[in-house]
Amino acid sequence: MRFRKILSFAFILLIALVAFTACSEQTPTPAPTTTSAPVESPTVTSNADQTSKTDETGSGKAKKVALLLTGTINDAGWSESSYKGLMKAKEKYGIETAYTENLALVDMESTARDYAAQGYDIIIFSSADFYQAAISVAPDYPNIRFVIVNGEGAQEPNLANFRPNTPECGFIAGAFAGLITKTNKVGMIGGKMLPPVVDAASGFTAGAKYVNPKVEVITSYIDSWTDIAKGSEATLAMIESGVDVVVSNTGQAALGTIDAAKKKGIYAIGYIEDQHDIAPGTVPFSAIQDIGDLVFASITSALSDDFKPETILVGAKDNVIRLSDFYTMGDQPVPNDVISKMKEIYQGIVDGSLKEQGILPKSGFEK
Repeated sequence: MRFRKILSFAFILLIALVAFTACSEQTPTPAPTTTSAPVESPTVTSNADQTSKTDETGSGKAKKVALLLTGTINDAGWSESSYKGLMKAKEKYGIETAYTENLALVDMESTARDYAAQGYDIIIFSSADFYQAAISVAPDYPNIRFVIVNGEGAQEPNLANFRPNTPECGFIAGAFAGLITKTNKVGMIGGKMLPPVVDAASGFTAGAKYVNPKVEVITSYIDSWTDIAKGSEATLAMIESGVDVVVSNTGQAALGTIDAAKKKGIYAIGYIEDQHDIAPGTVPFSAIQDIGDLVFASITSALSDDFKPETILVGAKDNVIRLSDFYTMGDQPVPNDVISKMKEIYQGIVDGSLKEQGILPKSGFEK
């Protein structure tokens, strides 16, 4: 009798359990809802063939973006401008962001892999130095979108290359140097002998000689983006040789160039960023190459459904490369004839006429 009561009780519990389970299965838990800012297509134009987006590139709804930098976010140059682009994207799209600054060459690949392992959807390599790391890491993470800024190409289905037309920026700086030099000797210092840096030096030489056929152009490379002392030493060596106008395409090391120019009483042309405020009177003008806009455009592309593994070349026609304001040379304003000539030159870059005439060198990625 006692056994029957236990069995009946067990049977009732079993029926109750089945009923509860059935009810649970009929009432699904609602999925969480998320909102995000709409993603726009990038405004820059491409010179590469159009390719189809593959499933491996992701859904276009990435939220976590990491930026890798060779310099610091306050270097008054390339890395600072790149960081500004990341922050602009964060504000516009509400993305989660992270960055690593001052990366050594040996740490580039491992840092990228760390971000990939942490679930970042987009990883931006903001320097030509990162190219080998980018093409090594990208194939191992087909669902992550990678961008190399100023790289040598886009070889993987999930790797795009956004590259500024560096000869244009170099040409602008060279033209200004050629117009204001008194010794007919001007110089450009590069960080590393990478293709886009060499292209910029080629543009600098062409710009200086276009406005001043008698000018002598000296170029040198310091193999660093951050060594301010090397920037200063290279500048002082140029000054000793008679250079009276110098530009430094060296990232943070340009601070050494500007300081040396100020102490020796020559002019330094700002580069990448408007560097006038570093040394008013010494920096009367800057050739701007807005890497921040380039980084922003690359993130916009990577967030969109139109992301393509291609090389996208941008320049003056996209307003990424442009003239700064004209300030003072010492305590005197930049002469009006110099300003007029610079504006004329810039228009010739924008409309393509200087390139068509063979005056402005082409980038290595131009057809």
